[in-house]
Amino acid sequence: MKIIAITDIHGRIDYPTRITTELQQADLILIAGDITNFGDSDDAEHVLERLVSLNRKILAVPGNCDRRGVNKTLTDKKMNLHSTHRIIGSSALYGIGGCSKTPFHTPQEYSETEISEILNGFEVSQEAKTHILISHAPPHNTKLDKMLIGFHVGSKAIRKFIEDFQPDLVICGHIHEARGADRIGKTLIINPGPFPKHYCIINIDDIIDYELY
Repeated sequence: MKIIAITDIHGRIDYPTRITTELQQADLILIAGDITNFGDSDDAEHVLERLVSLNRKILAVPGNCDRRGVNKTLTDKKMNLHSTHRIIGSSALYGIGGCSKTPFHTPQEYSETEISEILNGFEVSQEAKTHILISHAPPHNTKLDKMLIGFHVGSKAIRKFIEDFQPDLVICGHIHEARGADRIGKTLIINPGPFPKHYCIINIDDIIDYELY
């Protein structure tokens, strides 16, 4: 399965030809939040229509910069992974949107307790070969949650879930400058970086191969 992982779109709809070709060829597009830039349902529609014109196989979680109407739009389009899971082929995909509390009071923030409750509510598929978490917020104390000023601002609840469950792959975003990959135990964690400047191609077969662009 060829996955294109993208995040932090922030309302952008103009994409280079190279990226649109990759999106058209993907088996699945995963969006790790911030589809809009503090926008609501109409803004999300605008972005998602552009992406659907390239590929209809899309699953997503909202980001902290997406207002609550974005969740409804994703649900109406049967793309919403927030607080739920899907089985695609031999892969189980789980989703958690928004982020932990910040000083900026952005539209979708959750306490660490609320994040834990969502994550602990997942029914882990015993039949799936590969388990993937799509989370807007990165796990705490990794390369992927470190701001330029040096603070680690990821979610401790998400980190604990990864430590306990050890999914095969985590796709996250939120911290634009922390684009890259890291590991917690056997779990590979990828922040593709803000789209469309950056994205990640992931091939899942017997092993997980990826390349950041």
